[in-house]
Amino acid sequence: MRAFSILSLSLAPLILSGCVTKVITAPFRAAGTVVETAVDATTQSQSEKEEDLGRKVLADRKKQRDLCLDEAQNKQERRNCKDAY
Repeated sequence: MRAFSILSLSLAPLILSGCVTKVITAPFRAAGTVVETAVDATTQSQSEKEEDLGRKVLADRKKQRDLCLDEAQNKQERRNCKDAY
């Protein structure tokens, strides 16, 4: 009986060390995940930047085309606006 007690007491720290480590590191892992998510939300990849630039260019061209169509006085001028933009 005494050998069982000594054996169980000597193995207890090894068995419980994993549990204690998980309890201690869990808040730090959760905080790291939140920080990574926040960083991903605020940064843009190169392809996202190019997509945004493409949208801006298309919006500008549409505005120019609409202005040209508003100023056109006949069908030929309207056709020229549509071809140009």
